[in-house]
Amino acid sequence: MKFSARKIAYIALLAAVSVILNTFTFTMPGSGFAISLTYVPTFFAGFFFGPAAGFLAGFIGDVLGCIIWPKGPWLPLITLASSLMGVIPGVVRYLPFGEKTLLVISFLTTYLLCSAGLNTFALWHAYAATKKTFFVYLTARLPLQITNMAVNMILTFLLMPAFKKMIFSKFEKARAA
Repeated sequence: MKFSARKIAYIALLAAVSVILNTFTFTMPGSGFAISLTYVPTFFAGFFFGPAAGFLAGFIGDVLGCIIWPKGPWLPLITLASSLMGVIPGVVRYLPFGEKTLLVISFLTTYLLCSAGLNTFALWHAYAATKKTFFVYLTARLPLQITNMAVNMILTFLLMPAFKKMIFSKFEKARAA
């Protein structure tokens, strides 16, 4: 995998936006439930620059977010989930569907695997394993995580045209030259 200086700069920019958005994550005290907008920059990194770029943006964004604005202990499974939130759109991008369908597939897959799966398991294991079963915790967490996914998907749909015009088109032109 070879990254140009421009691609590295875009990955760094998207990781930085992820860190900034992480500071605005709303966490319900003592519950482990949160509304976060960090999906959006990680998603863009993977969708437009590939799975490796998405992984790096998600990984760097989560680790730096934990260092700069910690909201509890660092949980490696959440970092893995954040990284996969960039990988999945990068892989789904190659499926033979239209862009909007690819966005929906990407969000549903990241929701099931990352939000409902890895993040829920990590939070349950860290905070609730001695109090309730995983499935009870998952059931309580699902409605808020569906809301989180919907908010992030709507923002992505709204920001996609501007992102394509301002950043991705310039990246493509530079890559073609």
